[in-house]
Amino acid sequence: HYINQKNILTSFTIMGVTLEGQRKESVWVSMRRQRARRALVKKIMIRPKKNLEASRRPCRAIHKRVKTLKELVPNTKSSEGLDGLFRQTADYILALEMKVRVMQTIVQVLTETDCM
Repeated sequence: HYINQKNILTSFTIMGVTLEGQRKESVWVSMRRQRARRALVKKIMIRPKKNLEASRRPCRAIHKRVKTLKELVPNTKSSEGLDGLFRQTADYILALEMKVRVMQTIVQVLTETDCM
C-alpha cells in the first residue's frame, strides 16, 4: 500500500495534530461545536415564543386567585393593590380567629352552667 502525503496530513488533521506539532481542533470536535452552537441559537430563537405563552399562564392563575381572595374577604378596597389586599386578608383572618375564641369561651361557659 502506498501512503501519500495528503492521506497522512488528512489523518493528522482529523486527529487534531498539524505538521508543526501544534494541537489543532479535530474535524469532529469542530463539527460538534458547530452543532452545539446551532442548537443554542435555535433554542434562543424559539425560547421567546414559549416564554410568552408560559408566562401568561401563571399570570392568569395568579389573577384568578387574587380575584377569588377579593371575593372572600369583605370590604376589600381595590385601590390599595396587592399589598393592601394581603394586609386586609391577614386582619380578616385574625378577626375570624378572635370570633372563634369568643364562641369557644361562650360554649365553655354555657356548658359549665348547664352542669351546675
